[in-house]
This record gives sequence, structure tokens and C-alpha cells, in this order.
Amino acid sequence: MNSQKILVFLHGWGVSSKIFEPLFYYLKDDFKIFTVDLPGFGKTPIEKTMVLKDYADFVYEFLKINNIENPIIIGHSFGGAVAIKLALIYPDSISKLILVDASAIRRPKRKMLLLEKIWPVLKPIISEKLRIIIKKLMKLDKTDWAQIKNAELKQTFKNVIKENLELQLNSIKNSVLVIWGENDAMTPLKEGELIVKTIPSAKLAVIKNAGHFPFLEKPEKFIKLIKDFSL
Repeated sequence: MNSQKILVFLHGWGVSSKIFEPLFYYLKDDFKIFTVDLPGFGKTPIEKTMVLKDYADFVYEFLKINNIENPIIIGHSFGGAVAIKLALIYPDSISKLILVDASAIRRPKRKMLLLEKIWPVLKPIISEKLRIIIKKLMKLDKTDWAQIKNAELKQTFKNVIKENLELQLNSIKNSVLVIWGENDAMTPLKEGELIVKTIPSAKLAVIKNAGHFPFLEKPEKFIKLIKDFSL
């Protein structure tokens, strides 16, 4: 690989890597960018029931196959949990972590909300242009919430929401930036604050007037945070 720094984006549950595409125009001059559809989403089928470790193994193999060395991993929501697991199991395979509204803290009574339930919360706080982008991306993505009917994905979902990474966070040695939407109703800010308190090298950046998708709601602020942390 050349000397240009590398970003690898990991998407959240129920979407695909397409969700990040609006950012790439502003990042492509400074970074080499990779995305991957996690198993069960986008162009990557799910072939077995999985747990977080399986997803971390999948990303690790993706890095090896593509000869990606010392990347900065950016994980959003469920992708953030995968990124954390990757850092715990394969710390030497990455340089830094950027966790975006990461679903790492699991409480017994808290359930992951479906997109249909998130949308009424999301709609009033983002622009019409961004709403159109999100809807367009969802239509392009062959995998949506309806595919939870897939038996392997359904059991995987149950496995994933049972795994609480809270007690493992203090083992992360990589430098970590935690980016959180101030008004996130899906993964509350208090969870981001707990992640930062637990990971020794973590720093918190709160994006005001943003929810669970700060990279779409406030892209300029999000991109500046990435560049300041990475370059």
C-alpha cells in the first residue's frame, strides 16, 4: 500500500456500505477508502448463524485479502461493535478506531430499534436532502429490516444483542475516537460517555443536534473530526 492513510468503514445493522457514500467525495483526496458489506447485508450473503467474533474474523480476512495494513477502522452502530471486537482480537491489524454511536453496551431490557421505529425520530432533525439520500440508499440496498425473516440472520441478531462488550473495553490498546450524536435515541449519549471512560485511550466528540446518523446529519463536522484525528 502507499503512504496514504487508509479508512475502512463498517456499517450498522440493516443497511450496507452504501450508507457512507455521501462522505467519500470529501475524504478521497486525503485517504484511501475501503468499505465492506458485512455478512447478511448488501452484497454479502449470510451463510451461517454468527456472533460478533465471526464478524470480526470476516473483517480481519477482508483486511488480509486486500493487503490493507494499519487502517483506521470506522464503525457505526453495529459496525462499531464489530470494530471493537476486531480491536480486541486482532489489535495489531489496525492503527486506530473511530466508533460512531457504537452499539457496544447492551442492557438486559434494552432492545435495538427497527428502522421503522427510528425514522419518526430521525425525520424531524435532518434535512429533506439527507432524508432523500437515506431513502435512496435503503432502496439500493437489497437487504433491509424485512430480511430478519432469514433464519440465520434472525438468530444472529439475537446473538449480537446479547453480547455486552462493556467489561472488555478496558483491554483496547489502540487510539480511539468516539463520535456520538447528542440526541441519539437508539444508542444514548450516556453509553458513549461510558465507552470513553472505560477505554484507556479514548476521546469523546459529541455532535450537537444530531442523532444516530451524525455522519449524514452533520457531515461537515463529522469529516473534520475524522481528519483531525487521523492526519
